[in-house]
Amino acid sequence: LLRILLSPSSMPVISYPEERRVYGSLFRGRHYIRVREDGTPRCVACMMCATVCPARCIPIVAAASPNPEIEKRPKSFTIDGLRCVMCGFCLDACRAEAIYMSGEYEMAEYTREACLWDLDFLMNRPSLKKAPPGYRPLE
Repeated sequence: LLRILLSPSSMPVISYPEERRVYGSLFRGRHYIRVREDGTPRCVACMMCATVCPARCIPIVAAASPNPEIEKRPKSFTIDGLRCVMCGFCLDACRAEAIYMSGEYEMAEYTREACLWDLDFLMNRPSLKKAPPGYRPLE
């Protein structure tokens, strides 16, 4: 063991960013909101994720849904990425299966405002299409 620590050439190294590390299916990366076929969020603003969150980083404002089959929808849904501890409790609490975590692990930003993930960002960011799947409790 001492020989490995004293010889850097024998240590396992990933040449980041050319080479990316592969994480397992239980990795908890950045959140995203799933959408329905019509493009609306699957979230029904039940407040379960905000209630169970130990960091209290999910403020939700509910509004009436124009769809008669759905009682409520989120008027605003924000996750404060700087306060979030990536525990996954919000996913476990969501019975609508609206919130999931992706495999995105590059979350560095230059401003605090960029770490406030609003509903549009959580549903439509371009990096979501190429990110591997992350933690999904019911799959």
